Amino acid sequence: CEDGQILEANMLSKVQNSPDFWHLTLDDALSDLKARIGKYEEVYETVEDSEGPYIKVFDLSSKIMASHCYGRLANCILPFMMAIHIGARPIWLVRAGTGETPGESDRLSKLNNAGRSFALSLSEFVHSRSERYWSTTGKKKEPTCVLTSTIARAVASVSYATIHYEQTSALNPIDKGTIGAGWWDVECHGNAPPWEEVKKRHPEFYSSWQSDPFKTRFPGGESYMDLVKRLESVLIQVEMSTRPVLIVSHITVLQLLVAYFRGTPVEEAWKTSIPRDTVMEVSPTTGGGFVCEEHPLVPVPLRSQDYGMDMEPESPKGKRRASRSPEEVSEHKPVDDNREREAGEAKRLREQ
Repeated sequence: CEDGQILEANMLSKVQNSPDFWHLTLDDALSDLKARIGKYEEVYETVEDSEGPYIKVFDLSSKIMASHCYGRLANCILPFMMAIHIGARPIWLVRAGTGETPGESDRLSKLNNAGRSFALSLSEFVHSRSERYWSTTGKKKEPTCVLTSTIARAVASVSYATIHYEQTSALNPIDKGTIGAGWWDVECHGNAPPWEEVKKRHPEFYSSWQSDPFKTRFPGGESYMDLVKRLESVLIQVEMSTRPVLIVSHITVLQLLVAYFRGTPVEEAWKTSIPRDTVMEVSPTTGGGFVCEEHPLVPVPLRSQDYGMDMEPESPKGKRRASRSPEEVSEHKPVDDNREREAGEAKRLREQ
């Protein structure tokens, strides 16, 4: 890093948040840190192209230099390094609302009344927390980034909060292949996948799966490892975002996202509990990492026009929209979610 202001800000953040400096005054802590940096500079050696692959990050990702990066380094690691930044913004992880027809047709199910009530509660939560975030930061208000799976219930769950969102199959639940037909298609009645039911109905598969829950594929379907790979693009998009993010998905996907943000092993993600009608709020910390908090939502009573609410078919532009008028949507204080270019937002943050 060669930007003096960025260096000073980073050093100030370091001494204010690291336990190494808690016993020192601010001036003494900064002097101590600068002395350490001086020692590092004495022995620092610049990485040369002849030494092999490397990625250099300059001035908080304002410039990236990559040399001899191929394969996974180029496909995944390099885009991730270009996406990360130090901006703070909330990330909300939510299970899709409950549907009307659990079972075989669960993928096509509409929201039931409890699901619609949850969608209303989610809209109010997102509006309230977004307002608080923008008022606290003092920045110009920007639209929330809303991502959902392509499952109808997930799309309908954000219909009260916004009419602008992005559907992505990367957020669809794990493909279970031949397992679960008629009793576990998408929806789970509990807060975790029904592993005990899998054990009863498919003992041979369960025995094999239990030996390595992370890498074992469902017959004709995916493994949790496969799911990690298709979530990489979503995580890069979320890391790049400089505005609040709302993700509506399903248990198996959310288990992995929660593991990522909590910093826990993804190999153990299948055990994670994902409660229904609850927002998991993820907030970046100053010293690095994330803090995760659960916020159970109180059901909002439905109005007469909310009963039977669902989404209209795809529009010619590929957007789906609520079957209510904009005036009705505004009564629930929606988030203005016109999509912005995240790369431009990240660039503005780095130049500040």
